[in-house]
Amino acid sequence: MVDESEPAVPVVLPERIIPPRAYHDPAVHRDEVTRLFRRSWLFAGFTDDLRDDDDFITAELAGTSVVVQNFRGALRALHNVCSHRFARLQTAACGNRRLVCPYHGWLYNADGVPVGIPGNDEHFGFDRERRRALALDRFEVAVRGRFVFVRLEPGGAGLDEHLGAYGPLLDHVSAAFPDRFDDQTVPWAADWKIGVESVLEVYHVASVHPETFKPFFRGTWDIESQPPHSRGVAALSDTGVRYWNGIVRHLGLRTTDRHRDYDNITIFPNLALGITHGAMLSVQTYDPVAPGRCDLRFRLFLAAAERRDGPVRRHVEDSLRAINLRVLEEDRAVSETVQRGIVQARRPAVPGRNEARIHTFHAAWLDRMDRDDYSIMG
Repeated sequence: MVDESEPAVPVVLPERIIPPRAYHDPAVHRDEVTRLFRRSWLFAGFTDDLRDDDDFITAELAGTSVVVQNFRGALRALHNVCSHRFARLQTAACGNRRLVCPYHGWLYNADGVPVGIPGNDEHFGFDRERRRALALDRFEVAVRGRFVFVRLEPGGAGLDEHLGAYGPLLDHVSAAFPDRFDDQTVPWAADWKIGVESVLEVYHVASVHPETFKPFFRGTWDIESQPPHSRGVAALSDTGVRYWNGIVRHLGLRTTDRHRDYDNITIFPNLALGITHGAMLSVQTYDPVAPGRCDLRFRLFLAAAERRDGPVRRHVEDSLRAINLRVLEEDRAVSETVQRGIVQARRPAVPGRNEARIHTFHAAWLDRMDRDDYSIMG
């Protein structure tokens, strides 16, 4: 447990810290895409949106547009770019539609092969072999609970091995939080790593969230590392307990007793889960867009409830949306100032012992990048 009220004591900190240049250098960003993101299991969405034949979700994963589609009960992950003249095949975030190009009507099957090409005989003359040569790139897809993951390059540990001790946690929250009530994407002028770091410690809460987050929590933080992932639990204050007990009572929520305080779990590289009082689940990804830029996508869920509609329910959902957006806006603003400052930095950051999860994250990044010079470059 870390108590921020404890007096400072000398402590030896790890030296494996991501250097400032890695947060804005285009060459490092390219290395991240090839060495880290393409080889990692990346969260893409939920099976909630993939129940029926031809249901699909799309995701931008480190510069690659991916569609995960239900083909008669089988999920396939494919490159979401037509082989003909490169239009996006599915343009919505989710929906129900055959895998057909909206530009010229090329239709693809579960193997990514164009099986329906308008005017093929007179204009192209593609035989079966040539059609198969035009198949979309196919990616690995795996599911844990309701969470759908994609890996762009094959090989390495399976999803369950990658998740380790947090695999059962995903199973549990998948069952405990069925009701999604928000889904938004917000662009940040900050590197994805700065976004991830914004959820890895509570040291900043008093300064950045004095009115929104701080009143609901005590000053303690239980930390656990399961490299490359980590977890932190912050105890709710009396104010926080009263607030959430009121929501539970008014909506008749069937909360989970496993998460009575605020529980934050980060799945490497860029997935963060926040569970509050067993009543609400937040799922966030910080998706790299370019050096120094990312997209924060977040979804909010409530626990199963006796009352799923009506004015009280709508009021609670609106209030929770507003609070969440305000907290994230505070994080965005300060993260963007960090991005502007890190361009001028000439030595690595100095996270303290109360920021232990940042050390875990940095070590995992350096391991995946597999370059000794990253640990010493300025």
